[in-house]
Amino acid sequence: MPIAEEITVRLHRAMDAADGLTPEDIANVQALIDVGEWAVAFETLCTQIYEWEISLRAAAIRDLEDLGSALGVRKEFTAVLWEDAR
Repeated sequence: MPIAEEITVRLHRAMDAADGLTPEDIANVQALIDVGEWAVAFETLCTQIYEWEISLRAAAIRDLEDLGSALGVRKEFTAVLWEDAR
């Protein structure tokens, strides 16, 4: 499993790439990161990206897939992101 700092950087990179996340979504994910709830932060982030139909580049989705795998998160959270990939 990646170290906390790497997880944080990768989640922030994904949030930066997700144009259209609301400030509330970002604050919710950040609050989960702050308390070390990496998997829940990841799931929340992916869910909001999907719900808002935010288009990510393939490289960003692949990075999320890799991070999700390392965190032990179900693949469904990232699989749906390919629907809106750019």
